Parts: sequence; C-alpha cells; structure tokens
Amino acid sequence: MCTDALISLLPVAFESFKRLLRRRGGAASESEEWRGEIETDDRLVPNSWVLIGLTLSVCVGTLLVSLVFGVEMIKPWASFLGFILGGLLSIIG
Repeated sequence: MCTDALISLLPVAFESFKRLLRRRGGAASESEEWRGEIETDDRLVPNSWVLIGLTLSVCVGTLLVSLVFGVEMIKPWASFLGFILGGLLSIIG
C-alpha cells in the first residue's frame, strides 16, 4: 500500500520539480495562466511557523507514543518514520 501511494506521488513531485526548474531558469512563460488564488504576504503563514509546528508535532507525538506504548513495544525511530511516511502519504489523500 505504501509503495502504491509513493508511486502515485511521483507525477505530482515531477510536475512540482518541473515548475521549480522553470522558475529558477527564468523560462516562466507569460502565456501560462495561474489558476490558483493569490494571497498577499500579510495573509500567509510564515514558513518558520510551519517548520516549528511540524517539528514540535513530531517530537510530542513520538514522546506520547513512547509513553503510552512503551519504548520496548514501539521504538521511537519507528514512530518518527511513521509520522514522516504519514505526512508524505497524506499529500495524496
């Protein structure tokens, strides 16, 4: 199931990578129409908040899993890996 989800993620990642290369290469086409919403900077969440929130969530979640189930039953690295894979796979769903 994880392999299927990761394979399904490849086209999305490929398109994002192509867009990033176009922006960095300066080859962004003027005729290309953006269909998303455009928000002003004052309405966007800062990237630092997102990174701090993700880091704290994973750390607290790993700690809580260890407290509830014990380190012997579920290793902290397995909890951490579960959070990372869950985050990646949630992009698809």
